[in-house]
Amino acid sequence: MLEKFEEKISNIKEKINKKYLSVAIFFVFGLVTIFSLEMSKDYKIQKQQVQDEYNKSMYEAVSYINNLEIELAKLQITNTKRITSTTLASIWKQANMAKENFENLPTEQGALQDACKYLSQVSDYSYTLMKNVVDDNSISQKQYNEINDMYNKCITLNNVMLRIYNDLNTGRIKWDELKKDSESKLKNVEISQAVSNFDGINKTFQDYEGLIYDGAFSDHLLNSVPKSLVNKEVDVKEAKEYIERIFGIENIEYIKENGESNGKIDLYNFELKLKEKDMIINISITKKDCKMYLMISDRKVEKENLDMNTVKDKAKEFLKKLGITNIEDTYYLKNENMAIINYAAVQDGVILYPDLIKVKVALDDGQICSFESQGYIFNNTKRENLIPKITIEQAQNVINKNIEVISKRLAIIPTDSNDEVLTYEFKGKIDEKEFLVYVNAATAIEEKVLMILETPGGTLTM
Repeated sequence: MLEKFEEKISNIKEKINKKYLSVAIFFVFGLVTIFSLEMSKDYKIQKQQVQDEYNKSMYEAVSYINNLEIELAKLQITNTKRITSTTLASIWKQANMAKENFENLPTEQGALQDACKYLSQVSDYSYTLMKNVVDDNSISQKQYNEINDMYNKCITLNNVMLRIYNDLNTGRIKWDELKKDSESKLKNVEISQAVSNFDGINKTFQDYEGLIYDGAFSDHLLNSVPKSLVNKEVDVKEAKEYIERIFGIENIEYIKENGESNGKIDLYNFELKLKEKDMIINISITKKDCKMYLMISDRKVEKENLDMNTVKDKAKEFLKKLGITNIEDTYYLKNENMAIINYAAVQDGVILYPDLIKVKVALDDGQICSFESQGYIFNNTKRENLIPKITIEQAQNVINKNIEVISKRLAIIPTDSNDEVLTYEFKGKIDEKEFLVYVNAATAIEEKVLMILETPGGTLTM
């Protein structure tokens, strides 16, 4: 009897031990699993952070190389000390920043070695030329040939980096693959002999904080006071009636008042819904003079049906309704089946680039989807003196003799000092590359050089 009892007790202990052992094993396994998952999660987060840094460096490297190509192209046609030294300063900056971002990429040491060497040479050479130009030494033909060689090698490098960047963006290659195979992907970039031997140049790299070319006229500074607003203020009812006249009251489903904005320009804000149009339009009207300042819609366009001439006609019809007639379209960009067209005011045949208007038109039916007149509102006024002090022939003698002039005219352009200047605009080309060169019509100083880029989406200037 006692033996059976002891046997039962022993069996119970064994079952309890097995139960606790199973629980302990399950508990330990659970801890290991949770720890592994957390480690895996942390690893993925860290890996993503590292890849984000790689993506940022790649994006910036490609941007700087693209800017470098454009500046090297412009350098071949600059013909005055000021613009040449400014362009050389920008080249120095772009090359240094591209090299810095290249060095952050996860590639084999030799993969980008030639590219970095090329960028160092471009940076050092441009720095040396800039000092020579500042010291009143002109660029020799031999040096122009070397600049052209640098430019051609930069095109090659830019194309290769763009292909790799697009492959990374579309997922065709991963950073891990690029790291393993970078040597074979980049060693075909023939840049090791990009520049002639520049003995004696040993300038330490540093960030350059000097003059940097500021791009196209659409980013110009605004005056502190809107010059085109000179009349009395209107009330919100008049502003609403103005919108009804523009769009036709019979076409409007509703107009809702959306309050006011106060700043350099006081505005009435409205929400507009047109009949038979599945979109909302937000409109801002100036209190003074009752002019359209901004219009933004949420419309999506699925396809492109119209050519650019038809689209420009639609935009001009809309501008005419707003009372804006003395204008000329300059450049445009197509994106998502929309065309964004820049218009500048014209006075006595002189194009006024500070007086800028942007119109966004749907390419399926020509509907005006957005409008912005900030530059026009702030800057448009009658210019009192549009008579040049030098002849167009004198101005043309200032520009590079190698440029083939296609057209020439008078133009007012904005300056970096929040002012404007009357210039002669020369459109021309060298080796199939098109440029705009602006020469001061009073002092014969070369004011700006822009490169014209024909892209699938339209014409841009840089």
